Amino acid sequence: MKSFYSLVLSVLVVSVLFSFSSCNNPEYASPKPKGYFRIDLPPHQYQKLDTALLPFTFDYSKSAEFSAKDTAGSIWIHLTYPQQHAALEMTYLPVHNDLRQLMINDEKFVEFHFQKADDVIDSYVRDEDERLFGKIFDIKGKDVACPLQFWLTDSTDHYLRASLYFNFAPNNDSLQPVIDYIREDVMQLVNSFKWKNKNAEIDSLQEINNTDN
Repeated sequence: MKSFYSLVLSVLVVSVLFSFSSCNNPEYASPKPKGYFRIDLPPHQYQKLDTALLPFTFDYSKSAEFSAKDTAGSIWIHLTYPQQHAALEMTYLPVHNDLRQLMINDEKFVEFHFQKADDVIDSYVRDEDERLFGKIFDIKGKDVACPLQFWLTDSTDHYLRASLYFNFAPNNDSLQPVIDYIREDVMQLVNSFKWKNKNAEIDSLQEINNTDN
């Protein structure tokens, strides 16, 4: 009987010592920080969009699916990224002496995100040879629903606006690699953008120059 109690006592002592050693081991000291799932993104490859429905052409990602719908007075354009559950939603509008109002509307849309945004970085597009003018907005913030927006115009006849959306609640800390990936596609779109019929005789850039005024 004595040997049995000695065995039980030995087991208890070993258990206690093992517990203390586990607590002192850095591996058990604290839980690992929360991480994000790895996002695998395909290499950038592009194709040309040229359809009779639209008065312009541009390059877009082979990973995206294109669709468009002609509505009364505008054309809705969708570049959908199925694997990333994202979409670049664009609207083409003809200009009818309302260019300034169209730009103001987009500025107000960006301002709507200020309550969630940590920062808004804007950059300008200006190519007088191609009569391409515009503005790109990078809207920073974890809970921002639209992290990227831009508009393009020829200053006289055509206006295109675009916004990037995801089809789930935003968490832009984890989505930043995808946002950066699609932004590169947007820059390819802008750099390859061409109007089919450039109105070189009419030059009304005053409204664009006064956008921030």
